[in-house]
Amino acid sequence: MRSVTLRLKGESRLYLGDYDTQFHIDNPFRTQSLKGLWRYWLRAYIAGAMYDAGILKCESGREHVCEAHQNLLMNIKEKTGYLLGSLNSASKFRIVVTRASAEYREDGFRGQRIRLLSLGRGKDYERGVSVKRRISYGENVYAEVRIEKSPHVKKLSEDEVKLALGSLLTALSLNGLGKGGRRGLGTFSIEVDGFEGKFLKNKRINYSMIRELINETLKSARSYLKLEKGNPSEIPPMDCVSETRIDLSAISGSTSLFNKREVPVFTIMEAKPRDSRSIEDMVVELQDFFYRPERLRKMGFGISSADKSQDVITRERLAWFLGLPRTQRGSGYITYIKRRASPIHFAVHEGEAIFTFFLSGDWPSEMKWRGIGKSIPLRIDPSKLKEAYLLSISSLENYLNRIKYELKVIYP
Repeated sequence: MRSVTLRLKGESRLYLGDYDTQFHIDNPFRTQSLKGLWRYWLRAYIAGAMYDAGILKCESGREHVCEAHQNLLMNIKEKTGYLLGSLNSASKFRIVVTRASAEYREDGFRGQRIRLLSLGRGKDYERGVSVKRRISYGENVYAEVRIEKSPHVKKLSEDEVKLALGSLLTALSLNGLGKGGRRGLGTFSIEVDGFEGKFLKNKRINYSMIRELINETLKSARSYLKLEKGNPSEIPPMDCVSETRIDLSAISGSTSLFNKREVPVFTIMEAKPRDSRSIEDMVVELQDFFYRPERLRKMGFGISSADKSQDVITRERLAWFLGLPRTQRGSGYITYIKRRASPIHFAVHEGEAIFTFFLSGDWPSEMKWRGIGKSIPLRIDPSKLKEAYLLSISSLENYLNRIKYELKVIYP
């Protein structure tokens, strides 16, 4: 394998915290964050190839809607660790940052996620005192990153290289780094030297051709695992990059984006504003979809829980599908699981947004919705998960139309 160089130019502000959660100009690009994101997407490709082959199945679980067999989970972990390292073996690939720069900024941000982080008080580590919490970020970030074979590795197969690098480029296309990385922050334009593909135009990622990147990487995952494509008909037990479509014709709700008999369990959509907007404005208004008061306001609904005209996510108590927080404060969706990240990601590139949806069974089977003076038990089963998935896509479609975006499916 010859080395591959990525030239990354920041498109949205980067909240890449260090030991004190703040952005440090002397450490503007941390490889740990990139490696963590890379590992997530490599695992999703490996799991997806196993799911498409009919090996990774959703089995009834005690705590989750459905779960994968423990042996299969260990296999996915081992196959991922074989390439990117584990407790038992070193990574086959090395990340070398040859150049990195950024401008330090510290000011307010209208995005809901960052506003929450800035509430309360923090600690001044140099003086050892409590101070009003401040959040800093990097602007105009630039990094040159070289991906190369680790010194202890004698040889890598073509499939190993294509799977690893394809999953890394997918990660940087569909997510950002740092805080808000699933919500449009920390994104980069990507120039690639030393790797070829139809998804590149003048060495840059062509986001309208993301289908080619994913299909080629998924093909390499199947070859790496020595698997053939099967025909699964039920949801996967975990987030998977997959070509599979399943029949949701029995589920209430609809969307104009799909025929309900063939709904993908993994889908990517491109959203373009109908007028010129700054990336920062786009990030804020797209983040607002996940924030109930702003979503309802932009959709023209009231925010009172007694208002029967609320959007379907709120009315049907499906907002848990937008993500369960680390800390629960006694109201909203209460569950024994401390954290379940949202299966909806978005990244902003070159004046457009790319939304990614996963449908999987790794959700708590029971939770409660707790409001003022009442508590409602919720039972989540595969049918309810499918409904939440379909109606979340439909709600996003309506929301984007309301704020004057055009939406289309670009994968599968």
